[in-house]
Amino acid sequence: MKLRAKLGVAAAILTMVVAIMVPVVMYGLIAKGVARMGLHVDEVYSGGATVRTIQHEAYSINVHRIVTPHALQSEKPFVQMDWTPVSALPEHVADTVDVDGDGQPDLRVSFNAQKDANAELRVDVEPLNNRFEAMRKTGKDQYSRLIVRVDDAILVRVPLRHR
Repeated sequence: MKLRAKLGVAAAILTMVVAIMVPVVMYGLIAKGVARMGLHVDEVYSGGATVRTIQHEAYSINVHRIVTPHALQSEKPFVQMDWTPVSALPEHVADTVDVDGDGQPDLRVSFNAQKDANAELRVDVEPLNNRFEAMRKTGKDQYSRLIVRVDDAILVRVPLRHR
């Protein structure tokens, strides 16, 4: 009986070692397989691809393409803009932004660029046409309506109006 118990313990230990080692040994193969699957972070979370950069003297605004959530997602379509680097932003940011690249400003965005990374941010957005919704003292309300600091950028998302 003691030999069976020892064999059972040895088998359990060997199983644990194999379970731990297989992912470590096969990590490269697993990573390549996942990359080939074409998986990516949903744009509702990533903000979409950058389509243009508006350069100011010391900082830039990255304008992303409009994100349209999937049918089962409850968020509104939105556009994301990133002000970067935070260290170069003036204390109060007040910019007009041409979202669609037609040479006409679409939004007037204003916020206080807090140097403290943990400070609460609030944004005011005034639409200059009827494509976007206005935002007043908006913080982290929804994925489609927010202002947040991520690393050395301040991200603002503005929802589109329903037509």
